Amino acid sequence: MKYQVGQRVTGIINNITDLGIFLTLPGRRSGLIHHSDFENNWPREKMQHKIGDEIRVVVIHTYKGKLSLSLSRVNDLNLIDPSNQFSKTKIQDFEKVMNKTAEDASKEIKHLKSELEKY
Repeated sequence: MKYQVGQRVTGIINNITDLGIFLTLPGRRSGLIHHSDFENNWPREKMQHKIGDEIRVVVIHTYKGKLSLSLSRVNDLNLIDPSNQFSKTKIQDFEKVMNKTAEDASKEIKHLKSELEKY
């Protein structure tokens, strides 16, 4: 799996060192949340997480296959997620797109319920 800057992904902590938190990501890739991501809170944050925890992060840099990750910037609007189907939606079209998405989801739920009732 190829990761891109801005992509949000959920990973599992596989190691915590003085350098930062190492995660295993989908596709058997790994990445690092450098301790500087936590600023002065690193000692406290280091104790708050444990191996096996699942956390949502954002890819902030890729270099020669190495992924730099951030926990603190996961909600940063300047890091646009290229895998988000709505990232290219214009502001004036957003409400229409969301209403259509909700309508489609409602139809799919009704369809699935009727399929379940057959069993």
